[in-house]
Amino acid sequence: MEPLIELELQRLATVAKLPLLTKPYHAATVNRYLKTIVDSHPTLYRRINTYLKRYKKTAALTHASVQLNYANQENIVLPNQRGQMADANYQASFSSFWQANQYVIINAGAIYYENGDYLRNNSFISIGADVFQVDIGYREHWLSPFQESSVLLSTQAKPPLSVTISNPNLLTDFNIKYEISIGLLDEQTDIKFDTEKPPVSGEPALLTMHLSAQPFDWWTIGFNRTFVFAGGEDSLSLGDIWNAIIDPVNSDNCGGDGTDLQDCSEEFGNQIASVSNKFDLNWFDVPFSFYYEYAGEDTSGHKNYKLGNLANSFGLFLPYIGDSLSMNMEFTTFQSEWYTHHIYGEGYSNDSVVMGHWWGSMKDPKDKVGGEAGSIRFDWQNSGDSQISFLYRTANFNQSSFADYQQSHELEMKYHKVIDTNFLTLKLYLGRSNLGDNFVQTGISYTW
Repeated sequence: MEPLIELELQRLATVAKLPLLTKPYHAATVNRYLKTIVDSHPTLYRRINTYLKRYKKTAALTHASVQLNYANQENIVLPNQRGQMADANYQASFSSFWQANQYVIINAGAIYYENGDYLRNNSFISIGADVFQVDIGYREHWLSPFQESSVLLSTQAKPPLSVTISNPNLLTDFNIKYEISIGLLDEQTDIKFDTEKPPVSGEPALLTMHLSAQPFDWWTIGFNRTFVFAGGEDSLSLGDIWNAIIDPVNSDNCGGDGTDLQDCSEEFGNQIASVSNKFDLNWFDVPFSFYYEYAGEDTSGHKNYKLGNLANSFGLFLPYIGDSLSMNMEFTTFQSEWYTHHIYGEGYSNDSVVMGHWWGSMKDPKDKVGGEAGSIRFDWQNSGDSQISFLYRTANFNQSSFADYQQSHELEMKYHKVIDTNFLTLKLYLGRSNLGDNFVQTGISYTW
């Protein structure tokens, strides 16, 4: 999706108090809340409604894009770009759908890179109705209300083949939303459940769970879990998975007096959990959203209800500073152990790219170091449907034995222009990595 439309949807989420903490948004929920701003925000309504018309057909090519880039450095993973490297000189992508009937939608999409690689993201079949939908294929997941980062699951790595169940229409007056998925990651090496045996290669599974509700129209709270498991030589039963869900201490915490699990070769896998919050408020007729997420890479003190190895995230979004400017700020602190695991040598990753926060892709998959990351973005949009974006990111790491990390600094500037119903984008991305390397990338893209 084009950044112009992403910004408009984020504005809608704040001014209409959209009770969603995951992405992508279901079109049914967006349409429901879009109707509430017809009179209060007519320009925002017009822009989103015009874009959504392409999804109200029986079949359509909803997105097609070509992009040319130049970069002076290799081995830099672009944030939230499904594992794309900065030195990819060109790429092409598309998304489309066909609604076979009232209950079945077939989505087809892909991204093609210059080296012949391609991702089948947004290629999946949707089957279901208002309160129960099954998506089978390469559907993306973003388990966070934050815009530029997601600690548990984001688009930093490519999406795995998965099955997802969710509710397109929210449930009850508390706007309950659920989402559960199970997927198969790419093959990983260095999987070691039993330290007395040599490591093996395998394809781990990824289970994700989300449940959210809106107790008040200004507060939405959600609970998230992710599990990486299997991939070894031993088989697992549904009972093993259920026990890991309800009792992570005795499934994943090996050794010590506080757990029944003493044989470390019987550990279930790697679990992460979080509690996320979105507060949609208005101060002197200025709407804004405040985000807070409390996440744990492990349990603490062998207590199922207590998170350990914490990550705390804070965010603030001002959709309108005046009529044309918006601002988004995010900051996350990480304690140790994040995105590493003693069973999975490649860490919490898919195709060797961390599946959570972009901060995790800057360190070695075996490095347990903690740190912090932050970003601030300004978007200026004029009435002529053009937009200029300035995004600054920085990351820092505690002292590590793996590398002499430095504080990284990145600046990403984009100019977007609407041409008829299409989009032209110019990009300049530059900075200094956490290893002290200066880099620059330029790009131009056109989207239909």
